[in-house]
Amino acid sequence: MSPIWRVSIAYVAYFAAIGAAWPYLPIYYQGLGLSLAAIGSLTALAAGMQLVAAPAWGALSDRFPRTRLTLPVAGLVAVTGATILASGHDLPAIAIGVAVLAAGLSGVGPMLDARGIETLGPDRARYGQLRAIGSAAFVVVAWAVGWLIDARNVAALFLVYIPALILTAFVSATLVRRPSTRSVGILRGAVGLIRAPGMRLFLFGTFLVWTSLIAANSFMSIRITQLGGAAEAVGLVWAFGAAVEVPVMFFFPRLAKRFGTGPPLVVGAILFGVRAAISASASDPVVLVAVAPLEGMAFGLFFVGGVTFIAERAPAGLTATAQGLFTAVSGLASIVGSVVGGIAAGAVSIQGLFAACSVASAIAALVIGVAVARAIQPVQGLTVGRVAPERGEVRS
Repeated sequence: MSPIWRVSIAYVAYFAAIGAAWPYLPIYYQGLGLSLAAIGSLTALAAGMQLVAAPAWGALSDRFPRTRLTLPVAGLVAVTGATILASGHDLPAIAIGVAVLAAGLSGVGPMLDARGIETLGPDRARYGQLRAIGSAAFVVVAWAVGWLIDARNVAALFLVYIPALILTAFVSATLVRRPSTRSVGILRGAVGLIRAPGMRLFLFGTFLVWTSLIAANSFMSIRITQLGGAAEAVGLVWAFGAAVEVPVMFFFPRLAKRFGTGPPLVVGAILFGVRAAISASASDPVVLVAVAPLEGMAFGLFFVGGVTFIAERAPAGLTATAQGLFTAVSGLASIVGSVVGGIAAGAVSIQGLFAACSVASAIAALVIGVAVARAIQPVQGLTVGRVAPERGEVRS
């Protein structure tokens, strides 16, 4: 089997695992009797583990550039966490499972992307196709697991989740490694990037966007079930969003060429707010399914737009540092959004939380618009280079 086929299978397995679990874990937690605040705290715990574990896995992978073991080991750590989570029935056991699972997944996603790019070699433009394959797997499995849960119970998600993670670990052990070396002034470049015109305002706007998105998404599945929707409806919401996301990302270069990077970013933030506003007033799960494509469109525009904006501002040779900064902002937003979202949902209801997220997204759109307008000068004293955007995975 060719290397590109192996990495494609790894993407299918990994995103099949994400599709099996991510839409349904909040419902699983609620079925175990956890409060909305506790569910939000678990999401924040996973995000906090990501902030710590992701750089550690990256450093380990770079420290041993010839070994193929780091990625499958991360996958096996995720399998262990998922197994603990499946068997846990009280908050301490569940928290341990979430922490171990997040520690493993924090390494799988980024390292799988790196192996995919290494496998493609000079043909890096096909990287988007690999991610599209993964997104397609997410769509199919998220929908199918909804049917499975309706036929059995919500714990049935682990019947797909754990085997998919095992397959990811197994296949990733066969992926080739073509490491490259680079030496850059990381501290000076990072400081220069942050000081670039409009960059701090852009990062603040990005923080607002991701915080409101995470807060809303953490309780979307629960809201669907509150309105009488079955697990199938939950799967449809996330499947529709991911399905729309794929063509938006695929055609983003054409949008950016015609309109520039700024307008798609602002439109993405606005669409997040529109979706949250409609969700706040919805009294039927069909409405939440119907507006799901807005989330996919918004995510495709804002995520790819954000990666592109950062890449365009990155000093030459510091693309990874710049994207790491963008990822760190999303990680921090995940923690804040999960905790604040859980508290708000418990205090003013999930509908009230959605309404607040709509307002926050509108403010973020304004901040992003001002930031993009200011970001017209290169980083002072540093060479700015353009690179092709690389899609990360907020969702994983």
